[in-house]
Amino acid sequence: MYKKISFFLVALFLISLAHTQSRVDGRIVDKSTSKPLVGVNIFFSKTTFGSTTDENGFYTLLNIPPGQYELVVSMIGYEIEKEEMIIADDERFKMNFRLKSRAILMNEINVTAKTDKVWKKNYSTFKRAFLGSTKNGESCTIVNEFVLSFSSNENLFKAQASQPLTIENPELGYKITYLLDSFEIKDKEVRYAGDLYFEELEPISNRQRSKWNKNRVKAYRGSLRHFLTTLNERFGLRFEIIDGRAVERENWRRISGRRKDPLVKEGFNVLFNKKDLFGTSLIIESDFRPLKNEILVFPGQNEEEPLLSFEGRMKVIYEKESPELAYLMETDSPASYKQTSYLLLRADSVYFDKSGRYFEPFMIEQQGYSSWERVGDQLPFNYIYENN
Repeated sequence: MYKKISFFLVALFLISLAHTQSRVDGRIVDKSTSKPLVGVNIFFSKTTFGSTTDENGFYTLLNIPPGQYELVVSMIGYEIEKEEMIIADDERFKMNFRLKSRAILMNEINVTAKTDKVWKKNYSTFKRAFLGSTKNGESCTIVNEFVLSFSSNENLFKAQASQPLTIENPELGYKITYLLDSFEIKDKEVRYAGDLYFEELEPISNRQRSKWNKNRVKAYRGSLRHFLTTLNERFGLRFEIIDGRAVERENWRRISGRRKDPLVKEGFNVLFNKKDLFGTSLIIESDFRPLKNEILVFPGQNEEEPLLSFEGRMKVIYEKESPELAYLMETDSPASYKQTSYLLLRADSVYFDKSGRYFEPFMIEQQGYSSWERVGDQLPFNYIYENN
């Protein structure tokens, strides 16, 4: 009996390994000299999957789960390379790169910033807008802030980084490398984009590890990613796909709006203003109506990437967690206020995956609470939330 159980457990272990053994490896060299490059950062954007090249320019990324990724290759003094990838179970990719060198200008690091009052004021504006004014955002430190430069006029504020930003987040337990592509504040609207790599910090105690885990759960709950994941789960309960068509299940009417409805179970209350088709700046609360029988998620080109589509403006209230006091004070909201966010699609539909990741950053416009949470509350794509 013991041998049978042992064999069964080993078999299960080997089966689980077979589903996690996708890997990417290769070599990175200088384009002009063909010499190997040491210490090149190579990572999947917005994840903890990353590595650096060895003395011969080789790298390996192991145990990559299936999904859509952007592979980023970065080294100071060289142009950044990016590659879109779709990875399935048990695949191996050979990815070699020849990086083109670029000149490093003497003014790429602002050596006068320490004493420049204008720079300090601009940096304060950037940090608050970029990292956020939540507890997590306020705790973050940009280690190499002097690679930042700023420009502004009456209605537009811009920031640039000559090198990747190094950010430490002591509340969530991550070190973040952020390759800033763009950042601007225009008419009080904040927009930024870039590629980032998360590295787990080493906890000094079990107590700190537990704190990080709790803070990560809190950062996830009520987030846009949490909401999209819940919508997808709801779609799966409501419909089955037959010959490429979504057919409503017979038992859906007994689930919708009740405890087994994923939106209800996870604490989301959804309303719509279908009059607001173009996202006017003025939000009229009396125009919102509760979600009834509307379909929000549709089959995509494959089962792993459904489509989000709706008309007008969506109001999402998260009822299982109170807003931070700082938000109530900033927005002059009453203590009874609940986490309320507003979503507007800037396209007819937006692809996302089953874990709530979407790949066009400006296609879902956020207002309200979810837009207040910035990089300081961001989690890696491969973070797994377990609702206990």
